Amino acid sequence: MIRLGEVGLFKSGIEAISSFIPEGNFRFNEKGLHFRAIDPSQIVLVDYFVGRSVFESFDIEPSFVGINLSELNKIISRALPKDKVSLDLDDSEMSIEFTGELYRKFRLPLIDVSEEEQRLPETDYDAVVEINSRVFREALKDASLFSSSIMLKTSGNEFLLESKGTAGNLNANSSQAKDVKVKSKSDVVSKYSLTYLQNIVKEADPDSQIKIEMKSDSPMKVSYNIGKSELKFYLAHMLL
Repeated sequence: MIRLGEVGLFKSGIEAISSFIPEGNFRFNEKGLHFRAIDPSQIVLVDYFVGRSVFESFDIEPSFVGINLSELNKIISRALPKDKVSLDLDDSEMSIEFTGELYRKFRLPLIDVSEEEQRLPETDYDAVVEINSRVFREALKDASLFSSSIMLKTSGNEFLLESKGTAGNLNANSSQAKDVKVKSKSDVVSKYSLTYLQNIVKEADPDSQIKIEMKSDSPMKVSYNIGKSELKFYLAHMLL
């Protein structure tokens, strides 16, 4: 059985990955809990990790189990802020226990997910952007006024966002922003799905930093932490 006192980080992590992945394989080993899968449309790859030290207890045999993420998310979303969450496995199901004002126990059948673990893209990124989560989400909301896609650019030490549609356009840049840091070997221009990008960052804490790694006309890498858990997303680019 494993026991987690910080229910918020686990709830947000499962919410984030279930936005894209309906089912997949969880790995439990001496390092902690790990999940990696690509969405059915093969547009976004999710890599999620919660280290063993985050758990109050971690007494479980190394396991590789298939879980319906949509159903798990429904259950975890029922946890109250002060609940402690325990997970246990047997041959056919995962049990999820909430201990707090009211003890509750849920059982979720394990499923067969015939999928090899996805390999992470090996990309030599040309630009790295670190931006405040709240600032970035607000910029994406601005962009969604006009289009379902967004152009991300770096020019020197500036980060730029562009959105164009029949109703109008948006041009935003970081020239006067204090919460944006840009390191680039060369200027970058790439286009991405706005809806996917908004779903990727929706669970990031408003005061946290999001790291964006880019290369022109290539998949981007978006990473951030929820508490001490780590989330990484690889989002395919769109044709310009």
